[in-house]
Amino acid sequence: MFQPIDVSPLITWQDGRCTREFLSSLPLPDSHLSLATGFGCTTVFWYLKHRPDFLTPFTAAGTIQDYVVTMLCGQERPMMSVQNAASWGYFNTKANEWNEEILRKAGFPVRLLPRVVESGSIAGETSSEWHGVPVHTPVGVALGDCQCSVYSCMVEKTDAVLNVSTSAQLTFALPPTFQPPQRPDPSSPLSYFPYFDGCYLAVAASLNGGNVLATFVGMLTEWIRELGLDINSSSIYTQSIQAALNQHRTDLLISPTIFGERHAPDHLGSASSISAANVSLGHMTRALCRGIVQNLLSMLPPRRLQESGVQRIMGSGNALSRNEVLKQEVEKAFPLPVVYGKDVDSAVGVAMILSDRI
Repeated sequence: MFQPIDVSPLITWQDGRCTREFLSSLPLPDSHLSLATGFGCTTVFWYLKHRPDFLTPFTAAGTIQDYVVTMLCGQERPMMSVQNAASWGYFNTKANEWNEEILRKAGFPVRLLPRVVESGSIAGETSSEWHGVPVHTPVGVALGDCQCSVYSCMVEKTDAVLNVSTSAQLTFALPPTFQPPQRPDPSSPLSYFPYFDGCYLAVAASLNGGNVLATFVGMLTEWIRELGLDINSSSIYTQSIQAALNQHRTDLLISPTIFGERHAPDHLGSASSISAANVSLGHMTRALCRGIVQNLLSMLPPRRLQESGVQRIMGSGNALSRNEVLKQEVEKAFPLPVVYGKDVDSAVGVAMILSDRI
């Protein structure tokens, strides 16, 4: 079982090969979602322009989750949920179909596109026993990470979900009557992600979350190593958080957008109001945590949440759950109650979804 043959390297949402100039050269999609680097279809377009021979031997494409589902079910071709298709670009969520005519005219190899099914559908059954999972066990189609995280902790329709993992998202559910706009607005920080049963989530999806803190700790680790010392990154992270807990406030301002944002890829990180009194480790760590939260709020202000009927913030994600300073800054920033759930992440969410639907 699981003998990969002629499989490409994994290309994730963090891939940065598609520049703003390249994206602007692509045909406009018939979709409410803007194109971005790291999307499946934009990456295929990049290969068409820069390495066309690379695509020749391949007969199908999908996300890494779709690949795993295909292997578990022993299928020849992957199938993809509406949620993942929307994140690939050139997919119309109202019609539930790829923009095949637009893609064909641009020379896109539409043979690679997987069949799309409703999110929450069953993709097939396990084709053999797998690590204790018996043969003929139902396997769900792969789902969106953000949507599954939301499902795991959105108890009430009036809850908003703040998830901080590698990246960060602030999300709330839209009413069943909501329909996204016909065309994307590349400058808007707010996106509308397909959820379940034809409903949508309003999502401020930031590229800057736990990865920013990881980069900060990595920088400190490297500096310490260059000074001839050796302290592991876990200890540096723990001591940085403790230093910030002892530093209750700071006037140091850090904009943490070191990875840019999809709606503003050139808006990179910066620090301001630097003085001799606020350059300690505690000041820096607290300012960084506050900056991550404030960046999200600039994309989806609390007033918009309240106007939409949101009454509570549900916190989730590993980067938030293990960082007391980040929790403090969240609670300061929101004029709404903040609750941190247990076992709230995408893995739990997808289990809940299939349990509810099988």
